[in-house]
Amino acid sequence: MKYTLICCMIFCAVSSSAQDCTPEILAKKAGRWKAGPQGSIHNVTAADLVKEKAVLAAIRKKLSVDYKPTGCEVSYSNVFEKDMSTETKWIADPYQFAMYILPYLCDTKSADKSKYTVAIASATNVNITANALSLSGAGELYAATLPSDDFRGYLKLKQRPQKKDGAWFMGEEVVGDAGTAHEIKESSWLITYNDTLPFYYLSRKEYLQIQLKRLDRAIKESPGEKEYNNKFIKNINDYLERPEAELNQPAICMWNEEERFEKFVDEGTKGSFIAIKPNLDYYHKKLPKSSPQFFTAKYKISTGDEVFEENIANIKKAIDFATLKTMLGK
Repeated sequence: MKYTLICCMIFCAVSSSAQDCTPEILAKKAGRWKAGPQGSIHNVTAADLVKEKAVLAAIRKKLSVDYKPTGCEVSYSNVFEKDMSTETKWIADPYQFAMYILPYLCDTKSADKSKYTVAIASATNVNITANALSLSGAGELYAATLPSDDFRGYLKLKQRPQKKDGAWFMGEEVVGDAGTAHEIKESSWLITYNDTLPFYYLSRKEYLQIQLKRLDRAIKESPGEKEYNNKFIKNINDYLERPEAELNQPAICMWNEEERFEKFVDEGTKGSFIAIKPNLDYYHKKLPKSSPQFFTAKYKISTGDEVFEENIANIKKAIDFATLKTMLGK
């Protein structure tokens, strides 16, 4: 009888220990998809909205087959929105399928040591967007003209995209908690027609002409700064006298000299950017605004966490650039 009691106690202890919640156990637990709060719908026609929802539904269906979450809940949402506050010629609507990786956490408030909860937020997410490209804090490229009142008159790239794996790799950068064990990294890819680009690189001449207009406007608004601004106008006019071959090179400039032109720099110079503009010739203009004409896939991850690392790796495997490319223009 004593032997049976001891065995029972040992079994119960082992069983209880095995059921205790730990991060290691949760990391292996099967995850799930869950519809999260849906994004806004602004300035989209009813007919286009139906088609855009169908595009995002097809993307989610493909992902749900090819990717199974582990150790987390994938909260997903759709966003359909474009800004109509400024004069812009829209060729295609921007819309997005977003996935937020919310890890399972042990419930420290519960007496039941096997209980767990779902994180309410995380910095790790994936976005698949039609007809819009985020430029890392330097604005957004849309399937549209630049707003008529855009204060720059161009957009900025931190680096030139590289053709890779059937798409354009737009680069990776640290966007938070730099230098820590959990620094946040962001990378993005651009999927386009025939590996062409929906933007073009501004020539030095075009960039200088834009800056010249900006300085002239600044003098009219603040006549007291005329003498100060005149030296930059002289720099520009002197540069515009250079050979055409030199003026036709891409405009690569320093961020801190953007409004006061000093010089152009070599590509890759620390603190530089490449000036670009939307390439309207890229688009098939007879298509409805609901048609995806390019996609971007953006991955943001808080590094150093097993759940985030594994799920982002598996999502990357599941997002098939070739499939997205077949959806363009449809």
